[in-house]
Order: sequence, then structure tokens, then C-alpha cells
Amino acid sequence: MNFRVSCLILSCLLALSSCAAQGEELSPAPVAATPSAAAATPSPTPTPTPTPTPVITQAQLDQAVAQAGSDHGAMAVQAAVIRDGEVVLESAWGWAVRDSVAMTPQHKLRCASLTKVAVGLSAALLLDQGLIDPEANLSTYWGSTVCNPYYPDDPVTIDTLLTHTSSLSDSSSLSALKGSAARQRLAGSGFQSLRPGDPASWGYNNYGFSVLGMTLELAAQQPLDQVLGEGLLEPMGIDAAFEGGSVTHTELLAPLYQGGSVSRSVSEMLGYVCNPTPGYRGNFFAGGFTCSAGELAKLAALLSADGVYEGEALLSPEAVAYLETPMETPITYRDSTFYQCRPLRYQEGMYGREGLYYHTGSAYGFYGLLSYDPETGDGVVVFTNGAEGSTDAYGVYAVCGEIAQAVYNPA
Repeated sequence: MNFRVSCLILSCLLALSSCAAQGEELSPAPVAATPSAAAATPSPTPTPTPTPTPVITQAQLDQAVAQAGSDHGAMAVQAAVIRDGEVVLESAWGWAVRDSVAMTPQHKLRCASLTKVAVGLSAALLLDQGLIDPEANLSTYWGSTVCNPYYPDDPVTIDTLLTHTSSLSDSSSLSALKGSAARQRLAGSGFQSLRPGDPASWGYNNYGFSVLGMTLELAAQQPLDQVLGEGLLEPMGIDAAFEGGSVTHTELLAPLYQGGSVSRSVSEMLGYVCNPTPGYRGNFFAGGFTCSAGELAKLAALLSADGVYEGEALLSPEAVAYLETPMETPITYRDSTFYQCRPLRYQEGMYGREGLYYHTGSAYGFYGLLSYDPETGDGVVVFTNGAEGSTDAYGVYAVCGEIAQAVYNPA
């Protein structure tokens, strides 16, 4: 989806979602006249769709992955390349378990803030189903007061959570992540003196995504694992979950390493499983999604193809456009400037391209990147474990950016 076109679609999309939420009936589109049989001409024989070709070869990707891992002291690296809406290359280097089990493309890692893209995709599914209105006050879903007491006339919405402009105070307290505690904070005690929805109120907010995940569960009356699983993961053949212990193939879980030591063990991750009660807790919606780089690349490929995967439309183009639509005011954060989308980011001039949609993630020694070019439909997802965490000129972790550079601009 072209970046500029996305901006034009947003207002129409929000209006449509509002109508759906209120049960209004939309008028049918006019039907074009059918040409007469005499005027009909034979349909041309369709040209077979060519097999997607990667922008770099498997050998080049393997070399870039190994070089980046070595350059940045990583324990392991995974990378997956997207072309024409499909994952066409995968590579792995290093150790899944130090000096014992080699990393493969199938191993699964807890992918930190790349989780936020999975939460955004869950919102897109519910938008298509007419179960959410991104502009409605969160009280619609919580059934109780949601209000920033400093700006009582400005609603706190799903849209403000997706864009990190909710004005909620961030919190890493486990007790604050319970649904009951979140409900109390949303009633007024958990807000900053910032106007909800104002770009000037932007602040990267993990707690906001914990609240967002619980809100989406309340809207769907289902756990978010079920929403995303039924809508995208199962149709796309992806074995992933917001909690490591809820993936099917737990034998593929890899521990996380930081500073040469285990920072998150497999046994610990096995204890994290989906709670079936919608809105019960938000512990894993900011950073708990667990999968392989290739599996997350399938979701990025879906976005790059406007909601279509292997010929099947799983999201509407309008829902994808909503996720890609930026706020008008650019954000400067950690020495990089980008446009905040929902929750993707868009940055111009990245790695020799006109612009890329992307998201980064880091926690417990994991550094990752999800990215794609909306003009060409190609992209790359990188997972790393145990590397050093320096960033490049685009605000991307350098170990990931080195591989992105090799994919997007190999010359």
C-alpha cells in the first residue's frame, strides 16, 4: 500500500468502522452495466504468476547473517526475506543453546516489542469484523469509566493506544498488568497531564499495549491468542503465541542470552500460557509474542501484500491501510525521525529505499527488526540473540540493520 494513499484512506475507514459498530447499513455500490454478448471479446489466456525471486541469493543471505552475528557478538541470528508477498529465503547462524544445539530457522524466540505488530494485526482483524471502533472511548469495551482527568473531554481510544498517544503512565509493575488494576488506573489515577491523541503527547508505552491487548480481548470476548490464531496464524500455518508455553512445538523454544548468560530460560517460558479469561491480564501484549523470524516474516508479507497471503484475502486492504496510516507530525526518538503509524513506523530513505514500514524490538538480549517496502513488496525480518545493542543511523539495532542493508541495497 502506497504510503501517501494510506493517509487518504484513513478517514473513510474510520467512518465505515463507526457505522459497522452502530449497526448501520451501508448502501450497495453501483453495479456496472454488463456488455452485450455481441460486444464480448475472448478473454486472454492468463500468464502464470512467476515464482518470486529473492533480491539476494541464499548464499548472500547466509553470508550477511553470519557476518552480522560475528560483527556484533551475537549468540545466534535468524533472518527471513520477503518477496512479492511471500517468504522466499530463511537463514540461521549460531547457537540456539550455547555450545550444544545449533540455531535453525525453525527455532522460536520471544520477540520483544515486535509483539506490538501482532497486537496491531489483532486489532485489524477485529476492525474487519466490526467488533471495534478505533475512535470510541475505551469505556465502550471496559464497561466502566475511562477518562484522563486532566483532559476529560478528550477520549482515550484504541487509536491512541496504537499510536502511543494515550497519555497513560507507563508501568512495569506486574500488579498493574492485571485487568482489575488496569480498570482502576483507566478510571483516572493512571494518566499523565498530556492530551490523549495529541502527537505532542507521544511516548513509547509498553503499558499502553498491555491495556490495548486486554481491550481487544474484551471487545472480542476471546483471548487474543484465539483472535489472532483463528484469523491469521492457523490459516497461514504459523505456530506462535503471545506466551511461550502456548506454542505447539515447545521443543523449538530457545533461551535468551544477555552478556553471555541465560536471561530467560526455556523452563521459565514454558510456565507462560494463555489465560482463557478475556481481559484478565496484559503481561504478554507488549513483548511476549513467541515465534521464528520466518513466521513473523509471513505476517509482514501479509501486510506488504495488502492483506493477501498465498492468494487468500485474510485482511481487507482498508484494515492494512489503517495500520500503515501515519500521524501527520513526525516523531524524533533516540536520534531517528519517523512517522508513527498504528503501530508500525514509516521512515524515508532507509537502506537505499524511498521508505520502509518497520518495527524494532529488544528485551533480555533479543534484538529484532520487522520491515518491508510498500512500493516493491519485499522485506526482511531479523531475530538476534545475545548481541550487543548499538543502533545505526535509522535507530535500528546495528546487528539487524547490517542484514537489512544487505537485503535492501546489496550494491
